[in-house]
Amino acid sequence: MERPWGLSGPEFLELYWIALAASLVVAIVARVRLRGARGGDPAGVLDRCELAFLTGGPRRAVETSVASLIDAGALRSSRHGAVRVVGAPVAHDPVDRAVLADATRYRNRTLALLITAVAEHHAVRAVGDRLVERGYLVPPRTARRRLLGGVAPMALVAAAGLARWVNGLAIGAPVGLLTLQLVLTGVLITLLRKVNPLTRTSRGVDAIARARSAASAGPVGAAGVVALDGFRAHPDVPLRAAASGPRTGRRGTGSDGGSSFFAAGAVGSSCGSGSGGCGSGSSCGGGGGGCGGGGGS
Repeated sequence: MERPWGLSGPEFLELYWIALAASLVVAIVARVRLRGARGGDPAGVLDRCELAFLTGGPRRAVETSVASLIDAGALRSSRHGAVRVVGAPVAHDPVDRAVLADATRYRNRTLALLITAVAEHHAVRAVGDRLVERGYLVPPRTARRRLLGGVAPMALVAAAGLARWVNGLAIGAPVGLLTLQLVLTGVLITLLRKVNPLTRTSRGVDAIARARSAASAGPVGAAGVVALDGFRAHPDVPLRAAASGPRTGRRGTGSDGGSSFFAAGAVGSSCGSGSGGCGSGSSCGGGGGGCGGGGGS
């Protein structure tokens, strides 16, 4: 019986399992180390919009802005879920301005569709860009590069297995078990190289932990609760239902497009630039002026 590469079929399969297990450990370590990455020294404290983005991404930042604007009386949601602007509010925060502009432009926009649409706005993406610059989030490009490096050994194992598989077909050797190994390896590579665009550094994880600790020590208001846990935690049950409504439809009536966390060309006016906006004196999870604090008539 032929022994390609000096190894019998069972011997190769055993070595393949060992190599696959070792490469799996390397890939997992790379992913764990990525989540423990440290950015540069962050400047200042997180405002509520930044904390919301760090906790739940762009949609969470918009949810927090909406909750704050509703608390301030600048927005009102009907029992059917439609959102309307009350009076002529002035907002200094870019995310608040985007929310008010969308609610003004589409008068029959539901709360769920408004949140989904504004989550794509460049003002929201700029919040994520700023969190990357301040060391709270891992840049997606860096995360992608490190995760690809982590699965490189597994890809080499798969390449060796594929070469053996082709050789086995050529000599008429059974390749059923090796085929299963190759399929499993492909699935693992696909899963382990997947990049979460909201990969937090250790600073980001610590910031969320501090914010939750501060929230447990005293009331933070509806917007503070939403920033940490989303609209599903809003104390107003009808608002919770409206925010979780349908998210599909035409653009003009509230389309549900996939939001890009860090789109090219997102520039940055920061969440909370200007007086009365998000971050005017607010700390991580604090109850002071947060997103929407600038809404007033």
